[in-house]
Amino acid sequence: MFNETVVGAVQTAKSYGYLIVEGIVILLITFVLGMLTQKILSKVFREIELNHIMSKVGIMYNLEKWVSAIISYVIYLVGIVIFLRLLGIAPYVLYLILGAVLMLFILTFIVGLKDVIPNLVAWVILHKDERITVGRRVEVKEISGRVEKIGYLETEIVTDHDDTLYVPNTLFLKSKFKVKKD
Repeated sequence: MFNETVVGAVQTAKSYGYLIVEGIVILLITFVLGMLTQKILSKVFREIELNHIMSKVGIMYNLEKWVSAIISYVIYLVGIVIFLRLLGIAPYVLYLILGAVLMLFILTFIVGLKDVIPNLVAWVILHKDERITVGRRVEVKEISGRVEKIGYLETEIVTDHDDTLYVPNTLFLKSKFKVKKD
């Protein structure tokens, strides 16, 4: 009787040991796959000059870095989910983890938009106002120069010293500005 209990316990320990080793191997493979994917996508995006293309439409964020990082995090998350299912953790725990990650992503996105939306609104107002146009000289706060480009989020101003400054569009609404005659 005692031998059967010991043999049963050893068999159970072996089966859990194999599951844990198998899960760790899966985790390692997905982490390596995630890192490789991130590096390859970064190189591909750099090669096609994604940031340069996006800057032409007024998006000045490092999308090459962000998109490749997000995709690699999705791969990491899939690996973790596979690992947890292999260990037999109930699905509702997975749903809680996925919900928390999704909520974190949504909150990060909303916090990231806190500057984007006011600048987009300011861009619309600046276009309707028509006092600030490309080629005109403006002075806002301590910044003085010629408007080179009015983007969705910022206005590019070249100073008298040939410095290029990127001024958020909201600055024109929040501050007094002068439009100088050439």
